[in-house]
Amino acid sequence: MVEFKEFLIDKGLLATLMERYGIDQKDKEIYKFFYELIKKLSNYKTEQFRNNTKKESDFFDLDIVASVYEENIPHYIRKRTGEFYTPKSVVNYILNGVGYTTRDNIITRKIIDLSCGSGSFLIKAVKILYEKLCNQIKVKEVSKIPSEQVMNIIKTIKNNISGIDINPIACVLCQINLYFTLFELFKILSKDIKNYSTIMFNIFNKDAIHIEFDSKFDYVVGNPPYLFIRAIPLDMRKEIEKLILETNKGQYDLYQIFIEIGLKLLREGGLLGFVVPDSILALTNRKLLRKFIFNSTEIKELCHLGPVFRDPKVSNLILILQKELNLRKRLNNTISIKKSLNNSSQISYIKQEVIKKHDYKFVINLNQRDIEILNYLNSNFPKLSDLMNDTRFSISLKRGVEIGKDGYVIYCETCQIYQPLPKKKLFCKTCGSPLNEKFIDKIILESIPEGLEEEFQHFLYSINRYSAKYFKNIRLGMEGINYKGEDTFKKRIVIRQLSQENLICASYNENAWTSQSIYNLEIIKTPVLEFNHYYLLGLLNSHLLSYYFLKSFGSYKIFFPRILIEKLKNLPIKVPQSLVEKELSKEIQEKVLKILQIIQKNSLEAKKLANQIEIIVQKLYKIPENDFQYIIKSTTG
Repeated sequence: MVEFKEFLIDKGLLATLMERYGIDQKDKEIYKFFYELIKKLSNYKTEQFRNNTKKESDFFDLDIVASVYEENIPHYIRKRTGEFYTPKSVVNYILNGVGYTTRDNIITRKIIDLSCGSGSFLIKAVKILYEKLCNQIKVKEVSKIPSEQVMNIIKTIKNNISGIDINPIACVLCQINLYFTLFELFKILSKDIKNYSTIMFNIFNKDAIHIEFDSKFDYVVGNPPYLFIRAIPLDMRKEIEKLILETNKGQYDLYQIFIEIGLKLLREGGLLGFVVPDSILALTNRKLLRKFIFNSTEIKELCHLGPVFRDPKVSNLILILQKELNLRKRLNNTISIKKSLNNSSQISYIKQEVIKKHDYKFVINLNQRDIEILNYLNSNFPKLSDLMNDTRFSISLKRGVEIGKDGYVIYCETCQIYQPLPKKKLFCKTCGSPLNEKFIDKIILESIPEGLEEEFQHFLYSINRYSAKYFKNIRLGMEGINYKGEDTFKKRIVIRQLSQENLICASYNENAWTSQSIYNLEIIKTPVLEFNHYYLLGLLNSHLLSYYFLKSFGSYKIFFPRILIEKLKNLPIKVPQSLVEKELSKEIQEKVLKILQIIQKNSLEAKKLANQIEIIVQKLYKIPENDFQYIIKSTTG
């Protein structure tokens, strides 16, 4: 198709494009880049316009333009601006998700991509709109379309489809893409209209954060740039933080600015479809963005993809939002949650109001059944924190010695105290003075040095469920180290921060000290004798409480969330009240004591006893059998 090269180069259209976007035509390297690309395109045929336009397979796959761009624009430049180009499957899914299809009424509706690159989304949108317009005029072959209708088609596409990109080279490529896609139409006009002046499409070489339009859009789609605040150039950050926005505060990412701007460009009821990092789902730094989305839109769909780009290695999410100011509609909205582009069996649904109840986390790990079980547990049982605040009880929950498990400390000559060894630079956390590495010491040891026996105590180094796994020794009396006091380490339940096999990991110990990575839970006073350490240990190690923890504090990751004190305080704890419940409590105590005695020697018998405890916990919490089996499956995979 040599004539495409003539159309762009010989007739001066490429030169006009370069001038429009401020690219020096004398730059031989860039001109050659465009020239070689156009030559490559000219070798392809555009049979999609000579055949039935309804067949997607008839269309030329324009991913070649994006790949040429990635091959020729250095990686560090694209990474610096957060530019990475979008797989065709994701483009198709998003356009379908926002309702930009030939089945929808799109002829008078406007769509924009705020970071269009070489045009992945726009080219697909053009094909869809072109097909819709051809269906309207009932034409199957391009060559039979009258030139007047051709002009109307091109004018409609120009008016309704827009793109923005900060990179002028990307803008030229996008225009080339559009010309190539519609080249058969331009050939008709060039043939029928003398001195036809080729139009340019609405591709703007601007920074999207400063864009303004007189009218609103019906659709905003795209793959916005991913740049965490540290990677955003300082001058750009200053510009962003001057804007009157809600999400440009704190530790933001550039993509969240694009989401807010995109929503502001939408008319009421308009739809936004973006592919973004899945960190949006639960990351603390993205709470401001999630809250803005919750308060501005109906969240129509969250589709968790995992990594879809060759570079960078980011796990991704497709976000479909509909602008909606009505609070009742937003709260009653049902969100579709998908784990795949293609597998319809992996769809679940939650009400949008659930997000607010979970501190604005996008809880895609929950389905309606999970929500009902969590609501039941939250409504019918006190939290551990409630018991800690109840004057009838006295319950202590503390971290161990404020030191890492490796036991390294360093002495500050200025303060004349010890402190845990800093992970990075050697500066005193108290006075800021530089620390001398010759004063590094270690206070957690395998064996006690001769003559220092009185300075050391037994130290619980690691635990498993129902088992104190490994012991060392800790040196006391190092001034500056927060030891917490020996009362913390008397008879109590010990809980580690990391789970074991997707379950809370707790055991019992009477006298060994621990590091800060192991929590110490002590029942000091209780009005119910059956509510004691062994009973509570059985509850903590149950699948039910692990399920509650996972569903309440997990997010989209497969991994069990880190167990933190504030989260432990939220666990629903059953205090036995009736005679029947107290008898069940005694059964748990007996089995827990037996497990603690035999687990090192007979793990199979200990496992049987633990399974029996699960059944008793089910009875105490009155969990229906089908829900109980669901809970077990959820925590065992």
